[in-house]
Amino acid sequence: MRDQYDALVIGSGFGGAVAACRLAQAGRRVGVLERGRRYTLGTFPRDWSDPLNGWLFQHDQGLFDVRPVNEMTIVQGAAYGGGSHIYANVHLRMPADGFAQGWPRGYDRASLDPYYDLVAWMLDVNTVSADQPHGVPLKTVRTRQAAERMGRGDQVVLTPLAVDFGDPNTLHTNKFGAQQYGCRHVGECDIGCNYQAKNTLDLNYLTVAERHGAEVGTRCEVTRITPTQDGAYQVLYTDHGEGGAERRITAPVVVLAAGAVNSTELLLRCRDQHGTMPRLSAALGRRYSGNGDYLGFAFGTDLPMEPSSGPTITSGIVHDRGRGAARRWFIFQEGGFPREIAGLLQLLGEHDERLIGLHRAQDEVLEGIRKAARERIGTDEKDGEHSAVFLAMGRDTADGRISLVPVTHDLRVTWNLSRNLGLYETEERFCKDMAEALGGKAAANPLWRALRLPVSVHNLGGCVMADDPSQGVVDAGGEAFGYPNLFVLDGGCLPASTGVNPAHTIAAVAERNVERLIRRITGQPRWTAPERQHAVPVADPLAAVRVPAGGTPAPSAPGTGLRFTETMHGRLTAPGDAAPRPEAETSFRVTVTAPVLADFLDDATHPMAAHGTVQVPGITGRDGAQVAGGVVNLLTAGDNRDARKMIYTLPFFGQDGRPYLLDGVKDVRDHGRFDIWGSTTTLHTRVRRGSTPDGPVLLSGDLRLGAVDFARQLTTVRITATSNPLWQAGALARFGLFFAGSLWDVFVRPRLPAPLSLPSAGRGDVRGDVR
Repeated sequence: MRDQYDALVIGSGFGGAVAACRLAQAGRRVGVLERGRRYTLGTFPRDWSDPLNGWLFQHDQGLFDVRPVNEMTIVQGAAYGGGSHIYANVHLRMPADGFAQGWPRGYDRASLDPYYDLVAWMLDVNTVSADQPHGVPLKTVRTRQAAERMGRGDQVVLTPLAVDFGDPNTLHTNKFGAQQYGCRHVGECDIGCNYQAKNTLDLNYLTVAERHGAEVGTRCEVTRITPTQDGAYQVLYTDHGEGGAERRITAPVVVLAAGAVNSTELLLRCRDQHGTMPRLSAALGRRYSGNGDYLGFAFGTDLPMEPSSGPTITSGIVHDRGRGAARRWFIFQEGGFPREIAGLLQLLGEHDERLIGLHRAQDEVLEGIRKAARERIGTDEKDGEHSAVFLAMGRDTADGRISLVPVTHDLRVTWNLSRNLGLYETEERFCKDMAEALGGKAAANPLWRALRLPVSVHNLGGCVMADDPSQGVVDAGGEAFGYPNLFVLDGGCLPASTGVNPAHTIAAVAERNVERLIRRITGQPRWTAPERQHAVPVADPLAAVRVPAGGTPAPSAPGTGLRFTETMHGRLTAPGDAAPRPEAETSFRVTVTAPVLADFLDDATHPMAAHGTVQVPGITGRDGAQVAGGVVNLLTAGDNRDARKMIYTLPFFGQDGRPYLLDGVKDVRDHGRFDIWGSTTTLHTRVRRGSTPDGPVLLSGDLRLGAVDFARQLTTVRITATSNPLWQAGALARFGLFFAGSLWDVFVRPRLPAPLSLPSAGRGDVRGDVR
């Protein structure tokens, strides 16, 4: 590598490859630094029994960088071509409504579609089809059949793939001059394709970049960026291929595209550890997203799935249900795995603890995996035919944070599991439904099952685009606020989860932004990529998905829920009565249930189902009447920000066979007496004729929860659909924080001085997960 370039690109994934290609085509002297290795035909690791032999970046710059960082386990690729060597080739476009989730001005689907089309042409994106040499994989067919049995056939899509579906037995030259075989359907897309049947970035964008003079240094890891006096940047890097020597390159334009986590970490170290870039935005590290990733499995399916036959992913099913914070939008995708590891994967269905260890000592973990691999590699391949891999990704809250631990400067990822649990649990339940539809048994990935620890292979954010530096690190063109000609063009600049596989969006945004950069530095306001003339509009398969008016069906598998039983008593009066009759005591005893606690917490109305009995003298008789379809809305918004309501709607039939309704409200507010007990145990009640809240009032008054009944109520609290003590404790903690936080908002926060008036604790801003 030289010591000076016109433009230096750090990283060679979907942002870096695009930038290097276009800058080189525009006549710039381009340098590319990539920390991973250059893999050529047949050189990807295949020692199945040893995770140290070429697999892990932490051990001699292997292919996978797996980082268990606090509250998220991060999986990244390290290679010339970045994550394109280990991703599943999927190129879906972000749905149009996703651009309303914090994207800067100037972004929408209509304006980005031409760049999506360009990326699709560069990567020869296509779907599996019957006229290809190997046809449509069996797992694709089985997934559609299962979706139709689940009533989800209208939401199935074939995923666009960056795969060469030509002759698998003939080495041919693609349109960029690189050599490839056609896809052999061996299920090795996500561990590096040794046949170069994947249209990875080194076979297109980077081939073009090098043809136009770009110079590439692999195994070169950037550690520091320092602005120079003349407005350029000096980049310090470690050359692992030369014994760890430190070298420097200076360039007036630097494009940072090392991956969301790595780019963010590098800038954090420049600002907070080395002090070379102190003016970087305070928003650096914020708005991290794991893209709602979830991984699951099914074992023992009724019919063969052949998960090792075909590209890793070929189809998906869209789930879209709910509104606002309770909306669950994600795409489920069937996956696959190499045949050689079928036996190893069976351990996941056996809850083998050797695969649940990323937070133990690393040597212990690796030895456990080695031992398991030696025992299982090459075994149970037939059992593997009746297995399935499930992947899901969706719209998470994108409010995580990447930071450095003070003093030690270790990397830390903070992720509010409680605010994203509704999405993860819905994905998990969907996977259980799919496993059942296939006649198999579902299994979660070990880290989620044992620790409730998410795993993300689609890390986004941390250096997000925004309209001003208070909200983001770079502007809408990817240029860092306060540091001209320093750009972030990888997934780190995306301001929210894409909901789908993000590679297509990362590349399209990079195409858009590097085009603007080139027009500026060349003085050519009409410059476009030469291949733009060949790109044609591509149909978006998600546009053909039909979602019912009320949303797609909710998963039928039970979620982690909560229930308790409440008893209230009191004497009600009829209109015109001066006082209640002593014998006319009204009461109810109902069991109140949140079938899915995460949905309950995310829904602003906080609905819970109620069933039990109501006793109303003169209407129900001595034995009372069954509540049919009751609802309790717990601690919903009141008439101002310092009030809450608990709304009870308990319909029943009287002994005369007619419908009646007991409805009431607990008015939770501070009347200056700090009366938490009274406001949460007093129900202002009415009994009406008919089943609607506008029916004539027959009785009214207050029902109360007594101290003894409250003590009994506490003993009835149960967490449902899980026997895992950790999950039960976490669910209780989340509900407790919701309840206590709501009362804090009403009775404590308004009394605090303005500087101490903390954000609302009852609206999900406090972590509620317990590990």
